[in-house]
Amino acid sequence: VLTLNSTAIWERERSRGPLIAPLIIKAPYLVLCFLLDVIFEGRNPFQRFFLLETVARMPYFSYITMLHLYETLGFWRRSADIKRIHFAEEWNEFHHLLIQESLGGDQPYYVRFMAQHSALAYYIVLCMLWMTSPSLSYKFSEMLETHAVDTYGQFVDENEEKLKELPPSLIAVEYYTVGLSDPMFGEYQTKHGANGSANGGSVIVGGGEGEVGMNGARKSG
Repeated sequence: VLTLNSTAIWERERSRGPLIAPLIIKAPYLVLCFLLDVIFEGRNPFQRFFLLETVARMPYFSYITMLHLYETLGFWRRSADIKRIHFAEEWNEFHHLLIQESLGGDQPYYVRFMAQHSALAYYIVLCMLWMTSPSLSYKFSEMLETHAVDTYGQFVDENEEKLKELPPSLIAVEYYTVGLSDPMFGEYQTKHGANGSANGGSVIVGGGEGEVGMNGARKSG
């Protein structure tokens, strides 16, 4: 049985240092993470990952939406490169989501319901934050992605030997082998992002490192 200890995830996060962010985004972030811990503690970890990956696509959708709006209104016309990066990031999250679906994370109805409605709410919130301050919108999604990195890392550490025995899913093999030739793959990946998919563990590590790479791409953008 695969496990995921929520307390250990928070210990990882605290080891990064104090969470510095305006209260307007810090409060909902802490509430959301607490709810994830309560709802998914002791359940199939892939259900939690499915929700995280469904929600993780929304920042890039909202960023591209707002950049299009700014361009249309004539406020900003220098965003072509940023849009390209955000589309590549969303493409990466889409494949992370497909991998979690292939692992059965989307099977319970309540998980799909929560994931879909959470994603829609997150999209609206990010668009509103962008209108107030683009930096707040980026910071909020960066905090959630950092939490996802810690979640993936804890999951791998807890289940390393078990994951090595699991074969990777077909979609993971395709994305981390054939997909490497896609020019978009290099838009956001760190040098460790192309981790391969020799087993289930390397797939999870690849997903976590993909989040790290996207955080770096956003900061450089």
